[in-house]
Amino acid sequence: MEILGSVSFEGHFNKCFDGLKETQQEELINWVRNCRDHKISPIQSKKDRKIIGFVKKFGSNLRTILTKEKEGYFLELFLDKHKYYESEMSKLGF
Repeated sequence: MEILGSVSFEGHFNKCFDGLKETQQEELINWVRNCRDHKISPIQSKKDRKIIGFVKKFGSNLRTILTKEKEGYFLELFLDKHKYYESEMSKLGF
């Protein structure tokens, strides 16, 4: 299923996605669609003004970040545990 075109998957995406309940997997897919359709408000990177991001929390420990060029393409979808999320957010300037 293609939602965003060519996007890289970061963090331990496959392992974390496979560990989600089916309803949570569907929730993540719907969230990505809503980001694509401009239904979710983005946050602005402080390090690169051309990059915006969307953030979602799953349960108490999993986080996802979807990054996009401000006037362009989606770049990467990050899914991992909270401690890796914090370092990714810092790296991206969010």
